[in-house]
Amino acid sequence: MNELATFFTQPFGSSFMLRAAAAAVIVGATVPLVGCWIQLRRLSYLGDAMSHATLAGIALAYLLGMSITGGALMGGIAMAGLIALINSHPRLREDAAIGIVESVLFAIGIIIINRSTNISVDLGHFLLGQITTVSEADLWLDLGLAAGAAAAIWFLFGDLLGATFDEDHARQVGIPVGPLKTGLLVLLSIAIVISLQTVGLLLSVALLVIPAATARLVTQRVASMSILAVLLGVGASLFGLTLAYHLATPAGATISLVSAAILALVAMATAPRRIRRPMEVAHG
Repeated sequence: MNELATFFTQPFGSSFMLRAAAAAVIVGATVPLVGCWIQLRRLSYLGDAMSHATLAGIALAYLLGMSITGGALMGGIAMAGLIALINSHPRLREDAAIGIVESVLFAIGIIIINRSTNISVDLGHFLLGQITTVSEADLWLDLGLAAGAAAAIWFLFGDLLGATFDEDHARQVGIPVGPLKTGLLVLLSIAIVISLQTVGLLLSVALLVIPAATARLVTQRVASMSILAVLLGVGASLFGLTLAYHLATPAGATISLVSAAILALVAMATAPRRIRRPMEVAHG
């Protein structure tokens, strides 16, 4: 019993690991919360697109000497705006708009990195994450962004439900479907941005998709799905961080694999029930 307790407590005897744990909790809660709505709208591929497009904001921030987090956030917001603009064309579908904007912004980021002599830092730090370098200032910024995202989802919960499950009826009753879509993209950019130093841009998709998918196997209600996804995300993040410490493996990749392992276990445990009665997500 003492050995088990030591296994979980030993990694967090230093201040930088305590900051890493706090960052893991923030990211593990926020990203799956946003991920529930991304998945319910069948836009899981959008997370991967956003993570690539954000590279342009990061590269530009380095070039101009700006905040990296601010640059990444602006890159995500730029993607949201451009997708909304392109998607307003009646003959261009949303998936086409996402592909176009992702390609353009990712290409811009690559060109800036390739052509600029001012960018000497290894951007792999942000692509793959480096949770042990999180500072106190990073934590406060991530906490502020996370609180803003959670508050937005809380206040817009009813409208999001309506726009997600019956878009035509939502328009008829006055729900602003278009602005909600853009707002959801902004929330996604926030989720990607706060993943920068924890799981990294490329692995942020794992926390965006896997905890929400796991929760969807267990519950039929959106509110319950959201709460469970948050708990799964936080649990996977903390356990993955602990495991990464003992195995000397990258934290982001370890957290992603822990999330996938939990999904596999839940899928096997719930398989008989799903065979007897296919599960559909209910409102509320």
